Amino acid sequence: VPAHEFIQVFAQHLKQINKFKIPDWSVTVKTACYKELNPFNSDWLYVRAAAICYQLYMRQKVGVKGLRKHFGGRARRGVKSEHARMAAGKNIRYCLDQLQQAGLVGETKYQSEEGSSITMGKSLTKKGTMDMDRIAVQQLGKKKAAK
Repeated sequence: VPAHEFIQVFAQHLKQINKFKIPDWSVTVKTACYKELNPFNSDWLYVRAAAICYQLYMRQKVGVKGLRKHFGGRARRGVKSEHARMAAGKNIRYCLDQLQQAGLVGETKYQSEEGSSITMGKSLTKKGTMDMDRIAVQQLGKKKAAK
């Protein structure tokens, strides 16, 4: 299933399960410091959360900084040369927190030799992986039925 189609369908799934809350600040916030306007789509936070889930599915584990880098882009600076900038971290942290409360994402623990555990980022839970697999199979079934 192409990533764009899957992300759109999974965003609709997140909207339907009613465990993902949209805050008041999502109407006015920008997604990065180099953006001029906030997103046009009113459901942009669902789409961002679905894209985060897709990245977790593809990479197995990821942290906020890696996601900021992934969703970042070029900052246009007038006549000066462009520079790469990272995306806003609050949106990503909020999405990860809401996905964790919904039971789709969990923390990745690493056991060291001394016996202490260290948190190494976020990864999908079994429930999250099953939801994503189920939706992907449904999309493939719809594509085959359309042909």
